[in-house]
Order: sequence, then C-alpha cells, then structure tokens
Amino acid sequence: MIDAGRWISSREPAPPAVLSDRLATVVGDRSCADSQALAELLVEEAARLLATLHDGRKGAEDLLVADALITYAMEAAADEPDAIEGVAARAVQRLGAVSSRGGQA
Repeated sequence: MIDAGRWISSREPAPPAVLSDRLATVVGDRSCADSQALAELLVEEAARLLATLHDGRKGAEDLLVADALITYAMEAAADEPDAIEGVAARAVQRLGAVSSRGGQA
C-alpha cells in the first residue's frame, strides 16, 4: 500500500510549504494499492478542484494545487512504465470532462 500523503511529501524538490499543506489536505490519509491507483486518485482530486474553481485568489491557488496533483500523478504513473500510457489517456479523458464554467477561469 502507498500512503498518498507520505508519497507526496517524499517528492524532491519539495514544494513551498503553503502548497505542501494544501496537497496534504486534499489527499488526506488515503492509501492506494499501487502507483497506478495513486495516479488515478491524484487525477481525480485535480479534476474535483478544477470543477469547482472560484474567481480570484482562491481559484488561482486551487489551479496551482490541481497542476501539482496532475504532475505528481504522472510521476506516480512513471513508476510503472508499462501503465503510464493508459494512466495518461485516462487523465486526459477525465480532465477533459471537467466543465469549462462557460469559458471563465
């Protein structure tokens, strides 16, 4: 089992403390069976954030967190090279399904 929060906190270079704290809050104390499941979890959380973006500073912060989650998802997927293409394809499909909020960011 992979502890999602511990896995993220082990990444180098470490993100700024504010981003690290938000990432820890988003993933909580969830665990995943393997790297592929971890990648899927991180993509899902990124999609959830993108679907609920707010205008202004809060939205900008959520966008940075979503970006970090997607980056870490691809890093996790790379731990299983034979699975990365499928993880990436599912990530594109999932993120593409997020509502565009009428063209507003």
